[in-house]
Amino acid sequence: MALINADALTLNAREAETVSEVIFNRVYNDSDLAEYHEIETGIDVKTQIAFAGRLGLLGKKATGCTPNEAGGFELTEKFWTPVLEDFRIKHCQADMPALLKLFRKSQRINPDFFDAVGTQEFGVIISAVETAMLENMHRKIWFNDTAAQTVADGGVFKNGTDLDYFNSFDGLFKQVFTEVPSNAANRIDVSANAGTSYAGQALAEDAALAIFEKMVTAADERLVSAEDSFILATRSLADNYRATLRNKNLGSGFLEVVEEGRPKLYFDGIEVKVRYDWDRYIKTYQDNGTKWNLPHRAVFTTKSNIPVGTLSEEDLTKLDVFFDKTLKTNIMDAAYTIDAKHLESYMTVAAY
Repeated sequence: MALINADALTLNAREAETVSEVIFNRVYNDSDLAEYHEIETGIDVKTQIAFAGRLGLLGKKATGCTPNEAGGFELTEKFWTPVLEDFRIKHCQADMPALLKLFRKSQRINPDFFDAVGTQEFGVIISAVETAMLENMHRKIWFNDTAAQTVADGGVFKNGTDLDYFNSFDGLFKQVFTEVPSNAANRIDVSANAGTSYAGQALAEDAALAIFEKMVTAADERLVSAEDSFILATRSLADNYRATLRNKNLGSGFLEVVEEGRPKLYFDGIEVKVRYDWDRYIKTYQDNGTKWNLPHRAVFTTKSNIPVGTLSEEDLTKLDVFFDKTLKTNIMDAAYTIDAKHLESYMTVAAY
């Protein structure tokens, strides 16, 4: 028998008492946008992007006094069409449990009980919002679609999805699918995507190896020779490729290495950047209840060919934080302009 019987007492678990003890769920992608995209600033209104075509053959044997005339080149255009997005998050100190030790310190020392701006504890909330902003930028840049529809209305977005979070501008997948269509020479078919069930969409053994090989083979010489070219791929393709690497000796250009503590994947010397966030967004927002929409995707391109446009890069992560004395509320506002562009289709190979 225990010396002391405490069954009649209410015992609480020890609460977190400092900010450093708070562990937030990790986001799916908190990489800088500049890892994947060139960032064009000063973009706040419709702005022209001009393209000059390539001159063809030049120089024929001279005959007589009149030089041989050469052909010209064509100018084409696209336009930045940035949209202004914003959001507001409000926090009232009175909503916090009175005995929560994590926020109790600020309540004791703050001359205004409701004003939490500038406190270490409120910094936890600000940090979480800033990280979520960056994660949402990655989602918008690739998955936005001005014509987005749910499955019930003939679209690909999961029923119940709030489409206002997806339809402000056309993301890169929408543009790539339009400009590198299924019948294009620089489009590689991923047959597993056509499966009619989750299980039916599983990749066959060594499927990614064959897909990446076809992508490089189909690529324009200007893309293959570009020093900053890379392959962006879903985790599903990357894992399938890794399985092949474990079972086959493909040579020095086909490997996974650890650089600066992080694994890097290469195919024929070209870095394969794994977009773990793509898999999550597809499974979360593009699920019709039976299968996913194109769960295996890869894009072979360059940073400069998929730029992001904004008025100010700072705006994409900046919060306006203030305390409203009338409402007794701590407020976080954000506003930014954003657009993404797929520039030249010959500088892209898409597998989907």
